[in-house]
Amino acid sequence: MRWAEVSIDARAESTDAVSNILLDNGCAGTSESQDGDSRGNVTRVTGYLPVEDQLESRLTHIRESIRLLPSFGFPLASKDVTIHWVDEDDWAEGWKKYFKPFSVGRIVIKPTWEEYTPATDELIVELDPGMAFGTGSHPTTKLCLMVLQDVVRGGETVLDVGCGSGILSIAAAELGAARVVGIDIDPVAVEIAKKNVDSLSLSHKIDIRLAGSPTEFDGAADIVVANILAGVIIDMADALASRVKLGGALISSGVIEDRGAEVDNALRKSGLEHIETRHEGEWVAMIHRKPTESR
Repeated sequence: MRWAEVSIDARAESTDAVSNILLDNGCAGTSESQDGDSRGNVTRVTGYLPVEDQLESRLTHIRESIRLLPSFGFPLASKDVTIHWVDEDDWAEGWKKYFKPFSVGRIVIKPTWEEYTPATDELIVELDPGMAFGTGSHPTTKLCLMVLQDVVRGGETVLDVGCGSGILSIAAAELGAARVVGIDIDPVAVEIAKKNVDSLSLSHKIDIRLAGSPTEFDGAADIVVANILAGVIIDMADALASRVKLGGALISSGVIEDRGAEVDNALRKSGLEHIETRHEGEWVAMIHRKPTESR
């Protein structure tokens, strides 16, 4: 399979906005690399799109959206959208130079091909994201990782909706969750997440499934994580709430700050109470809890 590598050179304060445009137009994830020039520091934001019949319209929409960013206060190093064509094998090897170990709280995300000696209090989450992306570098995933470190006490059941590479499922298990179920609608993501789980010998704790709705999970979880998109969370608010145990928590992310209130309202209507909202850049993660008794 061939892929279109889509890259935009942005200023630091605009990388989240550029990344969001790529995600909204079909990229499963994005990576960032820093460079310098005579105009100051530049961050190159890169995503990948499959070469298929929708590619031309997606690229057109990306170009139009990127050109508008400066008028909304998001400066760019260039309005050009650079396209390179890569085969799947070349892509799989080429992007690895950007993925190095990094810390999110006491969790260290480490690619399988890199060496890293952890400090005493650090937890290692080792993975190969493959075509599913999900390296943990995006603000939405970082927010979820930070919240998980606060809410996982040990022994919980966790449902990870839209598990991608399995990074949040693995983190929950490493933090002490007794059982984790990760679901994703993308067969490629499910395959890669399963490989990551197996490579860490965590299949006895983590079950990765191909599923399009949290209702395909039989039962309820102490913690439900939904790191997806605002519109998807709103559409499945009732389904998400139905899988949270009484007294349990829903962590929702992948939400642009401007849509935070909209997501919060949908989850409140589904019977959940808002506990906290955390911010990173223009992104938010929200924690909602299911009351133990009706009001």
